[in-house]
Amino acid sequence: MMPMSVPREQCELEVHVGGEWRSIAYIERRGGQARNQPTWLDYDIDYAAEHLGAHGHRAVSVRYPVDFDQHAIATFPPFAIDLMPQGDARRTLAARLRQRGQDESDWNVLLHGASNPVGNLRVVQSVVPSEESKEGVSRAQVVARGDGFRDWAEREGIPMTGSTDTGGAAPKLLLTEDEHGRLHADGALPDRRARRHWLVKFPRGRRSADLVVLANEAPFLEVARAMGLRCALPATYDDGALFVPRFDRVVTVDGEDATVERLGLESVYAALGVVRAGAPLAYEDVCELLAATSDDPRRDIVELVCRDALAVALGDRDNHGRNTSLLKAGDGSVALAPLYDFAPMYLDPEGISRQTRWASERRGRLAVDWQEVTENLREHVPREVLGPALRAFGAKLEGVRASMADAGVDRAIIDARASAITTTAQSLEAVEG
Repeated sequence: MMPMSVPREQCELEVHVGGEWRSIAYIERRGGQARNQPTWLDYDIDYAAEHLGAHGHRAVSVRYPVDFDQHAIATFPPFAIDLMPQGDARRTLAARLRQRGQDESDWNVLLHGASNPVGNLRVVQSVVPSEESKEGVSRAQVVARGDGFRDWAEREGIPMTGSTDTGGAAPKLLLTEDEHGRLHADGALPDRRARRHWLVKFPRGRRSADLVVLANEAPFLEVARAMGLRCALPATYDDGALFVPRFDRVVTVDGEDATVERLGLESVYAALGVVRAGAPLAYEDVCELLAATSDDPRRDIVELVCRDALAVALGDRDNHGRNTSLLKAGDGSVALAPLYDFAPMYLDPEGISRQTRWASERRGRLAVDWQEVTENLREHVPREVLGPALRAFGAKLEGVRASMADAGVDRAIIDARASAITTTAQSLEAVEG
């Protein structure tokens, strides 16, 4: 009796380099729908011949430098999960797939929802011809309709291609601003008309705490900037909508036309090979990743430690592996991406807990042992470098409440975090080395 053949399916990936989309690789699955089913990755032969050994923006992942090998992956490709809509956007796509009688597996979501993700990769099968957006909408129209904007736009016949190919629990839109300041779905506006790219966030839920968290995200990012951390351009909050400038797009205007460079963006989850949403991580492993991939690992590891110290002090507990990423620039360099999704998540009604922890936390301690952090990271950052950096950050943290007030953080949050700020600052200032 002949064995039954296993059905094979393949999707094609493209990368945006040198101002154009090019075939880069193929993912194949051989039966099975679950995320823990094996898949196979092959680079396009012509592409591999041209870019052999590349690991930055010219590769699908830092885990898979460009080569001629076939890679057997034990699970759904971790980097492919970065390309798929998550949270609210995935629920919307899943409902549409069900209406068409199609399943909502990861594979199908990838094939239908990865036409315009953040970063510089896309799935060919998800790209559909789109009507060019002509007039666009105003910011006021986006704000007025909130998270119902997409449904309203589709009823009005406004092209919305590529506007929801993004992740996160909260409703989001990817919008592009044209030469006249009008907003369009990111995938419906040609690059020549693009001037700015926006990620627009709405509250995670309808509760007052959800609004407070969103309203304080832009001020929190400005506090981080005042503390010397790496941040993108300032975000702005407008009556229930947060407009966040994207750092994975670089626009160059020449006369009346523009060109858009798409930078590579890979989450820590993807770079570490993690596929389970919300999976716990060790900060030490993230630092190992930076040591192996960053062009300036010492700088990025110090930055990461200081970011977490500020998060502990200000109460941002939402530190899962998709809220930290690697940015892969057009010159081939890899670095820790600017800080994003930084907000007072201790207020979230769902009771979010820290998913990425230091060794002392994993042993059950409530407080981070910053001295131990310097010891555990000394292979990558000498104690005589990290110790003084943490002491200086702690000294600056002593005055962070003034920065919070200047940035417009709610007074209730400033008062509520006073004790944690003091405790964290003192712990950092006590670090030896």
